[in-house]
Amino acid sequence: MRKIPIKIVELTSPSGKKAKDVLIDVHDYMDMPGNVEEKIKNFKKKYFEIVEDAKKIIPKEKSKRKSSHFWKIGKLLFDFNKSMNNEFEITNYHEAINRDFGLYRKRQIGLILQFGKEFKKTDISDSISFSHYVELIWHTNMLKKLGLFVQEKKHLLKMAKNKTLSNSHAYSKELDKLTKSLQRRKIKKMEYE
Repeated sequence: MRKIPIKIVELTSPSGKKAKDVLIDVHDYMDMPGNVEEKIKNFKKKYFEIVEDAKKIIPKEKSKRKSSHFWKIGKLLFDFNKSMNNEFEITNYHEAINRDFGLYRKRQIGLILQFGKEFKKTDISDSISFSHYVELIWHTNMLKKLGLFVQEKKHLLKMAKNKTLSNSHAYSKELDKLTKSLQRRKIKKMEYE
C-alpha cells in the first residue's frame, strides 16, 4: 500500500492567531480507503499528544538536560514515526518537530531520532553526555558494518562507570581511529582472498 504524504503545518489566521494542522493533497485524500477524516483526526491527536509528552520530558534549562531526556524523546518520536509510517509519510517531520518543540537545532533532530532508534534504555547513562552519544551515532553505520556497534555501546558504559571517559572530542578521535584501522584490515583481508 502506498504511503500518503502528509505535512504538519502552522497556519496564521488574518487576526494573527496561530494554529497547527495537517495538510494532505486533495488527490491523496480522495484516494484513501476508509474513513479519511477519522484517520487524519487520529493522526493529529497522536502527533500533538507526542509533542506535549516530549515537552514534559526535557527541561527548558539546557544545563539540566541529560542523555536520558534526549533518549526518551528520541524513542517517543521514533516510535510515533514508525507507527504512522504504515499509512502516512510525514514530509516535513524534522521541520515540524523543530517548530513544535522549539528546543532543538534542526540538525539535532535526526540525531535524536537515531538515538531513540539505535539505543535501548539499558544503553543510556546520565553520567555520559549527549555529545558522547552523538559521536557514537555518527559512527554507527561503520561500527555496524564492522560488527562492533553493540560492543562499543558497552565499552562507552564501562568507561563511564570506571570514570575513564575522555571528553567527546577525544572520544570521537578514538572512534575514528578504531573504525579506520579496522576498515583497513578488512580491505587488506579482502585483497588477499
